[in-house]
Amino acid sequence: MTLRLRRWVGLFALLVAGGPAFAQVNLSEEVKPGDCFRYEITLSVDGKMKVDREGKLEAIPLKAKAAHTFLERVDSADARGGVGRSLRHYQSASSESEAGSDRNKRELSADRRLVVAQRTAEGSQHFSPDGPLYREELELVAEHFDTLCIPALLPGKELKPGDTWTVGPEATQHACLFGGLIKAALVGKLVEVKDGVALFEITGPAEGIEAGAHAKLTVSAKGKYDLAAKRLVELTWEQTDDRGQGPASPASEVKATIAVKRTPLAEEPKELSADARAKVPADGKVPELATLLRYADPDGRYQFTYPRDWHVVGRTRDHLVIRLLEKGEFVAQATVTTWKKADPGQHSNPEEFKKLLGQLPGWEPEQVLTDGAIPTDAGRWLYRISARGKQDGLAVIQTFYLLAGPAGDQLAVTVLARQEKAAKVGTRDLELVNAVEFPAKK
Repeated sequence: MTLRLRRWVGLFALLVAGGPAFAQVNLSEEVKPGDCFRYEITLSVDGKMKVDREGKLEAIPLKAKAAHTFLERVDSADARGGVGRSLRHYQSASSESEAGSDRNKRELSADRRLVVAQRTAEGSQHFSPDGPLYREELELVAEHFDTLCIPALLPGKELKPGDTWTVGPEATQHACLFGGLIKAALVGKLVEVKDGVALFEITGPAEGIEAGAHAKLTVSAKGKYDLAAKRLVELTWEQTDDRGQGPASPASEVKATIAVKRTPLAEEPKELSADARAKVPADGKVPELATLLRYADPDGRYQFTYPRDWHVVGRTRDHLVIRLLEKGEFVAQATVTTWKKADPGQHSNPEEFKKLLGQLPGWEPEQVLTDGAIPTDAGRWLYRISARGKQDGLAVIQTFYLLAGPAGDQLAVTVLARQEKAAKVGTRDLELVNAVEFPAKK
């Protein structure tokens, strides 16, 4: 063998020996307190809702889009590789949806731009240290892609192109926004390493429960991992979603595409400085007021704060329907109805109120359980009558409240629960009614 040939053979052997080591990359990410990122997230949804009307399912076209831009500072990491708690400042957060002829636009209020996202024993929790959110605001900040789980989507080990890994059940649950996980079969694959970027994909089915609704998903996602920064920097997450009807939502079939751009920041943004962090309890406890949601009647007639296990499911000009869920299970329904105004300091006659209740369609009272005025505050008057009976043939307990404000504003609240569920309601209906306020007229 000539000298030149031996040189080429030696060089070839060196390349072969060094090839796999060069192609192998460590696809992992470590997050620690103080790490900061900028996120740009867009969402597009196309599909249909399936609504039961007179025993028949009617398909209603559904389209939606959303856009979020926010800064995030890691407050703590969790033991499984994700972010345990973070503080966010939303520069923008908005969505638009079309369901049949209905149009809906949502935007995060200027005074609720600061949001804490954290893991708890019950799952993910989001709140603003500046006060209660509207339900629509909570959905804006809690139902975009869960950025806390991003590090946990990665395998946390060295791979070469073609190698695969199993995405853990907890990361699957959070990425799919499930309240409870039934099936996790997402698989990641390192596709290519090129120009300092590792390209990967995540595919497979997942199944879970969200707000009492059963959902089946098929995921097809692609991501980019910056080898120098050791960060996942881009993710396009596509999923088909077949969701059954829940106690607070209709059935649906949709395709969703989420694009996430994630930029590591070398310096802490001023929006997440020590002054902003001082609003958040250092012990990790959530202020009780921040756990509540706020509701305001569109016509300014009343407002109230309420626990998150109540869900608004319907609204007309004079009626608001909300349902009480407990771990996704339907417990009770409350209907808030505007009532005729009385003179200042006065209220409707209780006997007149009871007479009208006796004329309710489908209501067959059998036994009165409580009947009379009950103490309240702020110069208001509150009357309650509760009875066991049948509503459209169903054995229930219904409680009727009539609330009058000092200026004569009045609301009627009807709370209905199956007899076997009534004990779970406890005093939560009374607390809901007592939270109602009548704003002073300007």
